[in-house]
Amino acid sequence: MNIIILSALSGIVLMFSGFFIKNHRTLNALAVVMFILMIIGGVTQLTGCSMLDGHFPNMLGESLYGVSFFIALAALAIFYLLINKDEFQKVGKHVAEYYALLFFSFVGIAVLAQFNNLVLMFLGIEILSIPMYIIAGTAKDNIKSTEASVKYFLMGAFSTGILLLGIAFLYGATGTFMLDKLVNYDTAFTEIYYLGWILVFFAFCFKVSAAPFHSWTPDVYAGTPTVFTSYMSTIVKGASFLGLLLVLKSFPLNEAYNEHYRILLSIIIVLTLVIGNFGALTQKSVKRMMAYSSIAQAGFMLFVLFQINSASKEALFFYTITYAMANFIIFYTIQRTKSEKYDDFIGLGKANPILAFATTIALISLAGLPLTGGFFAKFMVLSIGAGDEQNLTLMVVALVMAVLSMYYYFKVIVKMYFVKGRNKATTQDGLTNALLVIGVIVLIVMGLFPGILPSLLATPMW
Repeated sequence: MNIIILSALSGIVLMFSGFFIKNHRTLNALAVVMFILMIIGGVTQLTGCSMLDGHFPNMLGESLYGVSFFIALAALAIFYLLINKDEFQKVGKHVAEYYALLFFSFVGIAVLAQFNNLVLMFLGIEILSIPMYIIAGTAKDNIKSTEASVKYFLMGAFSTGILLLGIAFLYGATGTFMLDKLVNYDTAFTEIYYLGWILVFFAFCFKVSAAPFHSWTPDVYAGTPTVFTSYMSTIVKGASFLGLLLVLKSFPLNEAYNEHYRILLSIIIVLTLVIGNFGALTQKSVKRMMAYSSIAQAGFMLFVLFQINSASKEALFFYTITYAMANFIIFYTIQRTKSEKYDDFIGLGKANPILAFATTIALISLAGLPLTGGFFAKFMVLSIGAGDEQNLTLMVVALVMAVLSMYYYFKVIVKMYFVKGRNKATTQDGLTNALLVIGVIVLIVMGLFPGILPSLLATPMW
């Protein structure tokens, strides 16, 4: 309960701080402090010191994994805030409100980390999503931002209806909203029961940008101010995968339906990988390329759903951290180039060596090359699917798509280092340079020592 209360209080504090604090750097520092307090609250909750502990057992469960995932996302959010400390005020004048919306979205993440009930799961998804609908349209003078907000809201409302219908079917077949009791259903309602699970799964596929529920992603990511696109494509996506993983723990895999589930998941993975990668190949905008890249990365992350166990939880944890860190760096670089075209990266290697090097490592990590965290992230998720020999064809498709992705990632690297031209990008301050170096170190260390994360988190949560 600590993380829910602290997230809500942080959002309220940032919302009202705008009346008194006008300096955007001070607001940024305040937001960082609030995230640190949220992390401390999460750590104390892991140690058994939780506010209102045991008061709502039918609603909230003590998921050590979920709370640990929340702490990781909060730590990533601190990196995100610091590296973008000068970007929020460029969107508009209501900087404090932007921070408040981010914290309110973390209330949804906190609920998703601990829900023990389908109703709480629904509330968590909606609390996470609604601030994002607003954030997408914060650039009031940009028609694309308004279009992104409206499109995101309409598609989100559609997916909400699907989710509610799925929950209703599950309740009709089981007579309960409790996760641990969903396996007990009336056999007279078998079709309705499994249809309910399919609808819940499809609704989450929308949230994580999995095909064929991905159509909103390129336009929404392209229209949303870049500083918020990096948040939506990383922390929001990671939280959505967390919710999906935790709810599917209650899915009754048996011999009769296990094969149907495997085939459905395989089809969605193939569609997501193919559409994401081939869509990225044809883009002329780096930002839209990253939007399709986000779809392709979701295809790899879906592999963790073949088996819900400690290995899949660890793989999702690892993948989310490496993917988010790389994306933060790349989207920051997009902002620094003042444009989204590939040609605006020409000459960046000479004009801004630190930024170009950090971007190169981030792109290499997303491509999944060895010696970076992205390589072991892909290795870990693919190993989940490799546990079933029937997934051989799927594994081949995934590996081919991983190789294909190198083309559009390396296209940016070629522009930075091997195409002659001047780049107008200015250098960044010392703190930002330090953060870029930290990001590179994290990606390389996780690539060289992939066991470091499991050893740090060697607790019963797995």
